[in-house]
Amino acid sequence: MRAGLLLGRNRAASACMDLSDGLADGVRQIGEASGVGLVLNAAARPISDQARRWYEARGHDPVAAAVAGGDDYELFFTLRPSWRGRLRGVQRDLADLPMTRIGVVTKDRRFVVRTPDGDRTLPDGFEHFR
Repeated sequence: MRAGLLLGRNRAASACMDLSDGLADGVRQIGEASGVGLVLNAAARPISDQARRWYEARGHDPVAAAVAGGDDYELFFTLRPSWRGRLRGVQRDLADLPMTRIGVVTKDRRFVVRTPDGDRTLPDGFEHFR
């Protein structure tokens, strides 16, 4: 909660939401509301080795599961490049909170996951009330 307050107070985020319904749902909501697309870097999405092995043992794609699943309880936010200084202020106040750059916003309104094997369309995410 403190991170969201600091992002808002410092005007560091151009858009922000909590990901309790998963990353794919958050990406779509922010992209559609903002009229932009997003390209997620699959290699930057943190997936523990244990979770990766669990999904692979069951024949599931760990990247798709990590992007489409829910219960992330993280903040997802976008940042204008010219606002990086504002974000540094937030990071100083939250030195113990890791922040990971997982993608970029694009003018092309597609939602893409970039993998070593090529680009894939972002999987559908969990939608709680649908």
